[in-house]
Amino acid sequence: MDFKEKYSEFFENLDPKYFNEERFVPAVGPEDAKFVLIGEAPGANEVEEGEPFVGRAGNRMDEILHKIGVDRDELYITNLVKIRPPDNRDPKKDEIKAWAPLLEKELENIDPEAIVTLGNFASREMLDTSKGISKIHGRTFRKNGWKIMPVYHPAATLYDRSKGPELEKDLRKAFGKRDAGQQSLKDL
Repeated sequence: MDFKEKYSEFFENLDPKYFNEERFVPAVGPEDAKFVLIGEAPGANEVEEGEPFVGRAGNRMDEILHKIGVDRDELYITNLVKIRPPDNRDPKKDEIKAWAPLLEKELENIDPEAIVTLGNFASREMLDTSKGISKIHGRTFRKNGWKIMPVYHPAATLYDRSKGPELEKDLRKAFGKRDAGQQSLKDL
């Protein structure tokens, strides 16, 4: 069963202004994944390939995952919004709100041990905070019953190489490759 069939009830009720088949990128990964990775929205490479995180940022993420001994095929990878926004802009609040019930359903179905939010945008949305990624990355939070760890977006490591070791360290921690401590947002 493909993604749209599996979540047909959502797609039947989605306002058509928030859907475009040509810019649609479904989530990928096993339904029994221990970890879910969430980005903000697909980019051009993702639309072309029909899979999240396959462009330069995805390649960077794959390199780090390989280095730390995590198989991408064991991860469920999705986005806040499943449609590439026009002109590669950030998703708008109404777009995120329109797609939120689908993400909630995905998380309910998978019931992961932890959620890793990739970058500032997804982290702020999932944690409902205005704090930036540089303040919250690598820390574990609980929100709506989910264990969530924000990390730098892999694309950030392409533009600022100093973030590469931080992303690797955070992913090691997220995937249990070293001890992780839980904190509260109010403690920051």
